[in-house]
Amino acid sequence: MTKSEFFSELSASWDREHSRPGELERLRDFAGHFRLGPGERVLDAGCGSGRLVALILEEVGAGGSLVELDFAPGMIERARLKTADPRVDFQIGDAHDLPFPDSDFNKVIALALLPHLDDRCAALKEFRRVLKPGGMLVIAHQLGREALDRLHAESSGPVRRDRLPEKAVLAGWLATAGFSSCEIVDEPGQYIAWALA
Repeated sequence: MTKSEFFSELSASWDREHSRPGELERLRDFAGHFRLGPGERVLDAGCGSGRLVALILEEVGAGGSLVELDFAPGMIERARLKTADPRVDFQIGDAHDLPFPDSDFNKVIALALLPHLDDRCAALKEFRRVLKPGGMLVIAHQLGREALDRLHAESSGPVRRDRLPEKAVLAGWLATAGFSSCEIVDEPGQYIAWALA
C-alpha cells in the first residue's frame, strides 16, 4: 500500500479524531505558532482533512487566500466538506513537485507532514521556491520528536519508518534549501520550525 492510499483510507477516522470535543480549541491555541497575518496567501501543505481551514481563514481575513493541498484524494474529499468559501482552493498534489509558480505564497504551513515526505530536501526546496521573498515556512507537530517517532514505529502501515530529524539536521536541510534563517523548537510536547525565505 502506498502512503497516498494509506492516508486516503485513514481519512474518515483521521477526521473523526480531529473533530472531537476540545480539539478545535487545542488546535486554535497551537495555531498561534503559525504567525499568520491579514491578507496573506497561505499554502497548507499536507492539509489532511482540512482541520486548519477555519482557523487560517479567520487569521488571513477577507483579503487573504488559502490553498489546501494533499497527495491523498480521500483527505481532500473530506477537506472540501469543511467550506465552500471562495478564498479556499483544494488541490490534490505532491509537496515534492508543487503545482504553483515561484513566489506565490506569504506562508507555507506543514502541520504533521515532514516525516512523511520521501525526499525532505526536495520538498523543502519546493516550499522555498513558492514562497515570496521574506515569506515563512512553518513546520509544526503537536507532539515532540521522540513521542512522534515512537508512534510511527508502532504503526503497522507505511509510516512506521517515518521520523522527525534532530534540530541540527533540519537546520542543515533548511539552509541547503535556500532558507535565510531558521528557529527550531524540539520539546517533549511540540516540534516547530520557522524558516524565512
